[in-house]
Amino acid sequence: MAELDQTSITPLYKQLKDLIKEKILSGELGPNQKIPSELELSQQYQISRITVRNAISELVDEEMLVKKQGKGTFVHRPKIGENLLNGGSFTNLCRQNGMTPGSRTIRLMLKEPTERDARELQLRPGEKVIYLQRVRYANDLPVMLENNYFPEHFTALLDEKLDDVSLYAILREKYNIYLKSSTKVIQIAEALDTEAALLGVRVKTPLLQVREVCFDQNDVPVHRTKQLILGDKFKYIVPKH
Repeated sequence: MAELDQTSITPLYKQLKDLIKEKILSGELGPNQKIPSELELSQQYQISRITVRNAISELVDEEMLVKKQGKGTFVHRPKIGENLLNGGSFTNLCRQNGMTPGSRTIRLMLKEPTERDARELQLRPGEKVIYLQRVRYANDLPVMLENNYFPEHFTALLDEKLDDVSLYAILREKYNIYLKSSTKVIQIAEALDTEAALLGVRVKTPLLQVREVCFDQNDVPVHRTKQLILGDKFKYIVPKH
């Protein structure tokens, strides 16, 4: 790192903060990389540990660094940010956040509906549902376990190859369906055995659980979704409105 200018009117903590920030933005310090300790930085730049602590605290507050109890301070892996009031497809969200999207189909089948399916999808008597379960990836890392339920008249989806593709793009391009609105409920859940295995985390790891019912341009339910999301890789944003 460059030297700090002891004669500058810019506070030393701000100079140190900017140096570390520059290395993160340039890629010299990569995601999950550990930075030197407060003591090491203090000795390297001949500044007090309080000055170092102030610089680190601001970078933690800006979500560029993260402190891990008993381990040290690390470069924060960027989270995928979604506008809570105007959500989009996972594929587009990844690209907007500079990440490469991916998906792997776990299950794709026709099954009997639950009461929730019938109610939220406004199913006709005797109508079944198409169940699609996929693991969603960002830069090859699992981020989300997605469970989608479609009314039976979407049976053409059973013949689609749904790995590494945008489901919403298929609905638009092949079926002329545009998702215009949704209802969404977000709460905390714990990973069960199968869910933990698919997401690569421990059983009972806290997850964001998102239940959503999506409607088309005619206000007709298209699908309902239950998503289990790794909170350390995803965040929701409520914009000013």
